Amino acid sequence: MKHLLPLLLLAPGCAHFGAHTEEAHNRKVMALQEKFDRFDYNANGELTRGEIEQGILESDVKGVTPEELDLLMKHYDVNDDGAISRWESQRAIDTPLPEELQDHHEH
Repeated sequence: MKHLLPLLLLAPGCAHFGAHTEEAHNRKVMALQEKFDRFDYNANGELTRGEIEQGILESDVKGVTPEELDLLMKHYDVNDDGAISRWESQRAIDTPLPEELQDHHEH
């Protein structure tokens, strides 16, 4: 899990690390959009669990359990439609990780 969030677009929230400049925030948004587009394999503006799983496989990330992926989807899929939209992914920048996943995340 420690490599999943930075690798994908679900980076730990800026609020989790304290105050930052607008410039730093804008850089994070731009990096997030690039990663989002890379893993949005069907280019529909949403990331499904399957697309995230495919991204994990292609990126050779190890140690992500199905339970952790379920928790991420539940936490970031705000409207509970089974996918993470661009808006929901951008919201992740300012949203701390769920407590259940914080133990797995290295700062």
